[in-house]
Amino acid sequence: MSSARGELTALAVDRLAGLDVPSGELVAAGVRAVVEGLDSPSLPELAGSDHRDAAALFTRVVDELDLELPADAETARWQLLGECLGSLVRGDVSFGESTAVFHDLDHRLGRPEALTELRRWIAMLAVWIQTDVTPVSFCEEQIRQLLAGSWPPITR
Repeated sequence: MSSARGELTALAVDRLAGLDVPSGELVAAGVRAVVEGLDSPSLPELAGSDHRDAAALFTRVVDELDLELPADAETARWQLLGECLGSLVRGDVSFGESTAVFHDLDHRLGRPEALTELRRWIAMLAVWIQTDVTPVSFCEEQIRQLLAGSWPPITR
């Protein structure tokens, strides 16, 4: 998958999950897609649009490029939550940034019971200090194990 196509897909998943995606990001992604050589009837319009028309044009581009998206908003939220947690344990993003995203998606999912244990590990990491008995690596391993299981997790 091209990087521009991947970026368009990621933005479409964010929008499907109900996240706020600024119009400027949609237009910028359209510009990069045109530069990279992606082709769809509405893509040049998106790339050259003012920000007022970007959302509608972006929706058309997603349809025209037949981007593969999750089935619904809940599935998109679970996908984003898994990506967020993966970024957290890999250290790709700061703890504060990833936990803010985690809490937002957890709330949007209705704080499912399946995430109760995960909330506990995240809370422990949030207040962790050097003298704690439980090492950070143990908390992160618990998150990795959750991600290694079936996703989304099932309450047993």
